[in-house]
Amino acid sequence: MAVDTAAAARRVHRTLDEFLGQLDSDVSDAEFKKLLFGKATLNEVELEYKPEAYTRYNLVEPLLEAVELTYQLEPRSVGVHRKRWPDLRLTSTGIPYIGEVKALNNAERGREEIKEYLGIEGFVSPYGMLTDGVEWVVYGPSAEGGRKSSPVERTQRSLNEALQTVALTEEHWEMDLLSGAIQSEGIRQIESFPELFMAEKLDVWALEKMPAEYRADFLTQHQELQTSLDWDWE
Repeated sequence: MAVDTAAAARRVHRTLDEFLGQLDSDVSDAEFKKLLFGKATLNEVELEYKPEAYTRYNLVEPLLEAVELTYQLEPRSVGVHRKRWPDLRLTSTGIPYIGEVKALNNAERGREEIKEYLGIEGFVSPYGMLTDGVEWVVYGPSAEGGRKSSPVERTQRSLNEALQTVALTEEHWEMDLLSGAIQSEGIRQIESFPELFMAEKLDVWALEKMPAEYRADFLTQHQELQTSLDWDWE
């Protein structure tokens, strides 16, 4: 079945528009501008909700739904007892992914956490996503690594200029101070987001980037992926 990334890009635009409308109603004009341009984190703003929960509910989950990714919140590993767990696990990809959500403009805070979660015994996830709704970073085994190698950053997508561009075009921000280059980059970011994050795209990317020995072992255990994805993985 063909993947309609153009329709998904339109949903991403609409999701950013709706998030900005919600944010604009929840914070002051000065706070809105600081958040829009990365000059403050959501942790620094007075909200009725916890900043990470606000980001997840109003931005991260709607973006996942915009690119047709389904997910389970707070996944657990059977027989493992610990206080902290990842925020979510993707359920629509063939390759397992876990996800960690941080407050808007505060993704950096979760870098060590996502690496830690990828090492939890019982999780079969070779890849993890860290996001604050704007920055999306994928962690996994290095190109030369194996199953037990330490996770490293493998790729990332940003919606930073996209958020600013949508704020301007949908009139959430009245000052037209964005350059043409920033607006063009914003449009490109919206279009490129589903090019990576729709389920089939994400599976193909993961298998392409997975170390050869690791990939062979993984496909042996998950033979349905070998036949469901139209690709020669030898």
